[in-house]
Amino acid sequence: MIWLIRRLRGDFRGWERSTQIAFALGGILLVVALILTLVAPPDARVLVLVGMGLLLIVLEVTVLWGNRGMLSTFTRAQRLYMAGELEAARDLMEAARPKADARTLTLLGNTYRQLGQLHESEAVLSEAVDKAPDRYFSLYGFGRTLLSEGRYAEAADAIRRALEVGAPSVVQADLGEAYYRLNRRDDAIAALNAANAAQSGLGEPQRALMVSYLLFRLGEAEPPALEIVLSGLPYWQATAERFRETPYGAALMLDVREMLNQGT
Repeated sequence: MIWLIRRLRGDFRGWERSTQIAFALGGILLVVALILTLVAPPDARVLVLVGMGLLLIVLEVTVLWGNRGMLSTFTRAQRLYMAGELEAARDLMEAARPKADARTLTLLGNTYRQLGQLHESEAVLSEAVDKAPDRYFSLYGFGRTLLSEGRYAEAADAIRRALEVGAPSVVQADLGEAYYRLNRRDDAIAALNAANAAQSGLGEPQRALMVSYLLFRLGEAEPPALEIVLSGLPYWQATAERFRETPYGAALMLDVREMLNQGT
């Protein structure tokens, strides 16, 4: 219920003014109808309840109308993103950006990061966080972009906040990586072990490899198994190449070489 209210509040900010007014009036009338059910005579309450039902339908239609553009844009952009057509996804969302909600801004920011455009990614994800500060997807994406820029302390803060507002425990893997690059050994070990304990999500080969590798580097585990290295390494090779101009990319390139040694 709390999540639904937060989501509705975020969507409301992106609606047209007329839709916002219609929804607000409908909400006020719904409150009035609710009060009437408490004070109206028994024989009139049925009519009031019927009116409340109609108001709820009107509010639902208003929500659908308010989100009509962004739902279409987000769905189409998400499909393009999943298909690897990142430039097309970016262009589609940029065209709708003036009315974009936090969800669409988060996807746009993540797309920019995947394209190696970190400055644009940071700006868009910062806007998404401002619009929905309690939405963990935005905070997590923002943290990943900061990490990719080599701003490890800020990245750790954003990812920790994402966990505090409901991000799955497996995100501890990303927090552990940020701590590792800050040379905060104990914090890194605790976060990486928490990610391991979460299990679900570590099925992603790249995440499983990074957790296993970092725990090995910290002296807390054996070297990653060959099958984990082979399945997860291509992702980190591509990531290191994408961010080769940043401190993170340079550090990751050294890690990739070490992973290769472990896999041979």
